[in-house]
Amino acid sequence: MACSAAGGESIAPGLDASLPDVSTGDADAYSLLDTGMNEGGACREGDAWIGVPSDEDHDHDGWSIAQGDCNDCDPNTNPGAYDVAGNGVDEDCSGQPDDEPSSCDDGLDLLSNEGQDGARSIGLCRFTSGQPADPRDRTWGVISADYVLADGTIGMHYASHGILPDFGPHVHPQQGARMLALSSATARRPGDIGYRDPAEANMGTSCATPAGWPKDFPSCPNPVSTSPVANDSASLALRIRVPTNARGLSFKLSFYTSEFPGWVCRQFNDYFVALLGTAASNPGAQDGNISFDPEGNAISVNTAFLEVCAPQAAGGKVFACLQGNAALEGTGFEASSEEPRGHGATGWLRTQAAVVPGEEISLAFVIWDAGDHLWGSTVLLDDFEWLAQAGEKPETVRVDDPK
Repeated sequence: MACSAAGGESIAPGLDASLPDVSTGDADAYSLLDTGMNEGGACREGDAWIGVPSDEDHDHDGWSIAQGDCNDCDPNTNPGAYDVAGNGVDEDCSGQPDDEPSSCDDGLDLLSNEGQDGARSIGLCRFTSGQPADPRDRTWGVISADYVLADGTIGMHYASHGILPDFGPHVHPQQGARMLALSSATARRPGDIGYRDPAEANMGTSCATPAGWPKDFPSCPNPVSTSPVANDSASLALRIRVPTNARGLSFKLSFYTSEFPGWVCRQFNDYFVALLGTAASNPGAQDGNISFDPEGNAISVNTAFLEVCAPQAAGGKVFACLQGNAALEGTGFEASSEEPRGHGATGWLRTQAAVVPGEEISLAFVIWDAGDHLWGSTVLLDDFEWLAQAGEKPETVRVDDPK
């Protein structure tokens, strides 16, 4: 978060490519250079104090003092800002510094059909109105959250989404107590209500794929013929107002697929995409998708990130499986009599992309099966964060030390 001092001097140069997020409470990175507005309602400019009328938006952040701006000298402080933990500053003008909710998913029901619970499960804890009458209520937050099919229409199977406390004994939430699962099979663990083997689960839905999809996989030796029909799709579609002091977002994901190893670089492929609608420039985004590997592959059985598996050759490619296969245990993707070496997964990844402070964005997490209704895949989603700065382009990287 590029906080500004009372005189407008930015301290953004202190933030680097490590992409700090505004929820970490880094007091050194986010504290102001001075106290900003004084008790008389004046801003310091050079050596002088300049009085600010209560109905004037002095710092051009969209709020005047009369509309609830408690520091009209600093555009990073207003009712629409994220209240950074640990710095003692009341960025969101709530009257209490450091009061941003840090977790809101404890006790969420596995079977909840409420889209807002899906948002909570990934770490989005604040909800707001799209068109509030009072400017003080124009806060950042989730405006809407809906479970839908890949094309945005209703009809998603109820078991294609789930809120999980773990995924087998080795895979845990990355933030809070729960994480979201979306699946082209059942978003469940063996033993959960409604669970079916991911290789055999037919969820019975079909619709159009998102605009521009499917796409070829650069890592496959030959083009893969895939269908523009999305079978057994699942999506959490969000509309969110961005905090006025955030310029990027990030989230974590882990993708599991029963299409490994039998369907690598073949016509049957499950896709996961994260479709971001923003006014920010995100060069390289693939028709809105910001989650892809360094080779340009969407997240699927063909991604270069597939490293949770037993070492083998499949589909004309060699898989070193550097993360081993322990994270498959207890998930439904582990070794079985039908697949003695088990299936495959990516392990935890982190995607980041740019947004514009204060804008309303759309963000849809979408998974679907192309070509058939079998050999399903599941994606886990968690640890949504706002970033003070975003990288030069969207990027997905491995998480080196997941929880």
